[in-house]
Amino acid sequence: MFKYVFNYLLILVCCLSLTSCFDIVEEINLKTNGSGSIQGTLNLSKSRTKAASLMKLDKIDGFKIPSEAEIRREMATVVRLLQNTKGISNVKHTLDFKNYIASISCDFQNVQALNAYTATLAKHFKSNLNTYSNYSYNAGSKSFVRTYKHNPDATKEFNKLRAENQKSFDQAYYTSIYRFQDHVQKQNNGSGKISPNKQAVMVKVSIPSLARGTTNLANTIQLK
Repeated sequence: MFKYVFNYLLILVCCLSLTSCFDIVEEINLKTNGSGSIQGTLNLSKSRTKAASLMKLDKIDGFKIPSEAEIRREMATVVRLLQNTKGISNVKHTLDFKNYIASISCDFQNVQALNAYTATLAKHFKSNLNTYSNYSYNAGSKSFVRTYKHNPDATKEFNKLRAENQKSFDQAYYTSIYRFQDHVQKQNNGSGKISPNKQAVMVKVSIPSLARGTTNLANTIQLK
């Protein structure tokens, strides 16, 4: 979902296929009472030299390249929207134009607020993201669930790219990390791994597999 948060930075990725080596990382820390924090990071540092060169241009193939000032203004707008979202607090962000790393984080009062966070971003970027991904948590049964439905529009857009440009995304990854105060008993995502200390689950998938719908972010994590 953080491609929407960093919409302007990802234009850089889409405009130049050779810059398509990047990572999107979503980290959720969930407390036993259902409150917690979330942080999203877009890391283009593997392609920072190419990204820096691209930033000096005005347009590529009809796409306008946003300036550093425009990216900062867009991020400031997102921060203000989240600060006014019920149940969301402590909104912070970083923009590193030396290494091309951007991050945004906040605390959420409960999982309903976490879903409101997603809905706020979806509304701002005029997407239907919140209809494809959301979260639930049952404190009684200690079950944390992420529902996820593939968006067929993603496949259509990805298929518009030439084969060589699609292949350039093979080194682009989306990683979800869920951390808990309780120990994890089990999780059911085929790409998921439970940490050695049993208090975290990581799901790492390639961007092309997400775009094509061959991998899924849905997961049910049962805590002890």
